[in-house]
Amino acid sequence: RLASPTDRRRASGAMSDGSALAAGAGVQGGPLRVAGRSFAGRSPGYQALPLEGELPVLSSRSSTISAKLGALLTPGRLSGRGSEVISSADPDSLEDSESDGESIAEFAGEPLDEDLYGVSIASLLRDLRKIILGHGNFCLRLSRLTITVIMLSLLVALQFYLVLEMKVKVTPEGVRHIRELYDEFEVEMYGNHTFVTAHGYRRGQDGYFDARRFDDLELELKESICSIPLSHPVFFGCILLIWTFTVVVDVRRLIFLSVLFTYRVATVSSMHDIFLHGDDERHGRPMRNEEHKVILSGLTVSVKLLLMFFIFLPRLLLDVVLLWLGCRWLTSTDNLQDVFLNAVALEFILCLKDLIYLAVIPMRNKVESQELLIPMNVMERANYQAYLGAFAWLLLAFAWVPFYMFWLQGVLPDYKWDVREICHKQEATAASALLKSS
Repeated sequence: RLASPTDRRRASGAMSDGSALAAGAGVQGGPLRVAGRSFAGRSPGYQALPLEGELPVLSSRSSTISAKLGALLTPGRLSGRGSEVISSADPDSLEDSESDGESIAEFAGEPLDEDLYGVSIASLLRDLRKIILGHGNFCLRLSRLTITVIMLSLLVALQFYLVLEMKVKVTPEGVRHIRELYDEFEVEMYGNHTFVTAHGYRRGQDGYFDARRFDDLELELKESICSIPLSHPVFFGCILLIWTFTVVVDVRRLIFLSVLFTYRVATVSSMHDIFLHGDDERHGRPMRNEEHKVILSGLTVSVKLLLMFFIFLPRLLLDVVLLWLGCRWLTSTDNLQDVFLNAVALEFILCLKDLIYLAVIPMRNKVESQELLIPMNVMERANYQAYLGAFAWLLLAFAWVPFYMFWLQGVLPDYKWDVREICHKQEATAASALLKSS
């Protein structure tokens, strides 16, 4: 809950008047209140209370913990093009931001995804910290970390293997068949007025297309050529758009997490400091807030690089390759009915991370992954970027589909777009005859 500007000015005044407060207030054994919000400490007696009245003086231990929570959880200013992020440390900025009648949204933290990638990140942070600091059961932590890394490696290897096999064994046959089919169509419709492309297939010369020849084609050739996806560009474009959105969901989440972990999360010098903890905690157990969430305090440079190169970049590469290869496979499908089935099969590769997570990950690992909270620490007022910025992905998806169909697709090089009109006329004639007969 956002505190009002009056409450924040009162808190600021209490701090400047000499109350022994660094970033919040709390009493030993009582509620721990930071930046206008309350957090439960290690004692069961902590409860969430609103910020009211004078702020009590902290004991030395409570003030240390409160300062840590305040520094971590108080929303601050983030740089970003077009964004308006308000610093809660300045009450006037909050008051000014509300003067236009627009609301302010607070983003305190982001949970990990409930998939194999989320479990892997949680295990990497928690188990690696325990191992390095020598806390807990070394063999137990090493075993879980090792198995998690193996599972993640197997997932990435399986996904890349399926993509490679699709490129080598699945798409070439479909591409060859549809190229031969279109080659035969061009020869029949243009007569001897054809030329050979760089790929070895014939295309008709402009000005020599004879639509009357279509009636003389064999029925099998007619049905086959009118079933290729590019002969129905609007319908096929919709299928490609759906597939593009499927990949965009993963790419958008991936980019958000990579920026969150590598840029927004603070950089610390030691694995000991990646979680908040009590100074007298011998086993390095992380502190939890009132919602029993473990809040990430920061990451070392080595951990950020490990996450970037071991998790985020391979996943991004897989998404990009799968987007292109999936579009190619759908384009080479010579039957409109199979286009739907192939699109569903492509999504299966992206869903492997969820399938493995639900099938084999122990419940304890899931719980520890879900209780980890990645701090965002931003307060953002309503603006064009906040409300409309994400729609850039919509524009990107709509731009990708025609770009691929008209320029990037290599299934039918030098495609002349001369099938759609004649097939639609044939379908309209058949439909009209059917209506008259009925």
